[in-house]
Amino acid sequence: MPVRLDLSKAQKKEDTHVQYLPCKIDFCGNAEIDKHFSASVSEGQEGAGMDGRLRGHPLNGEKMSVPKGYTGVVLREAQMSVAAEGGQVMKGLALFDNFTYWNWDRQPSRSDKYQQALDWLEVASVIHGTDD
Repeated sequence: MPVRLDLSKAQKKEDTHVQYLPCKIDFCGNAEIDKHFSASVSEGQEGAGMDGRLRGHPLNGEKMSVPKGYTGVVLREAQMSVAAEGGQVMKGLALFDNFTYWNWDRQPSRSDKYQQALDWLEVASVIHGTDD
């Protein structure tokens, strides 16, 4: 089944704060984020990163940038009536350049699979890129 992206209304907004959490949240709709999630920056400690809590569980975080040449997109699945026309449709809600990456039990590092996937984008561009 093909997936179509509709980015026509996706815009970069200054108040967009993207959080990459190490969990699956089985909920659709608006959530009271401030009630269940909190984050703070540990000041004065080199490499200390960020501390957070999700429903009382501790998190360790780090601000990250989207790799050069890429743009992050927040997507939402379109209504079924639209998607039924020819595959799944994902609508762009917002664009972003940076985000906060969280782990449950350790500080984020280059050994995390997610960060390795982002590193691969740079390696792949060198391997498959063209010399101009």
